[in-house]
Amino acid sequence: MTDKEKIGRHDTLITLRTRIGSCFGTADGIFAGHPSDEQSAKELRKLAFDNKIKLIEMREIALGYLFGKGYVGPHIKEQIEKVDKLFGKKIQ
Repeated sequence: MTDKEKIGRHDTLITLRTRIGSCFGTADGIFAGHPSDEQSAKELRKLAFDNKIKLIEMREIALGYLFGKGYVGPHIKEQIEKVDKLFGKKIQ
C-alpha cells in the first residue's frame, strides 16, 4: 500500500466515524430504520467499498458509536446485526 493509499484510507475511516450517526435514528438509535437513515448508510457503504474498508471495521465504528451513546447490550447487538446485513452486501 502506497503512502497516498494509506492517507486516503485513514481519511475515509475518519469520515465514516464522523458520519456513522446519520445512519441511526436520533431518538431510538435504530440503524437504517428511516429512509434518510438508510440512504446515509448506503452512501457510507459505497464510500467504504470504494476505499477497501472491511466489514469488521464498519462494525467497530458502529459499535463505538452505539456504546458512546450509552445504549444497552441487547439493543447494540440487534443494531450491529443490521449493520452486518446492510454493509455485508458490498464489503467483506
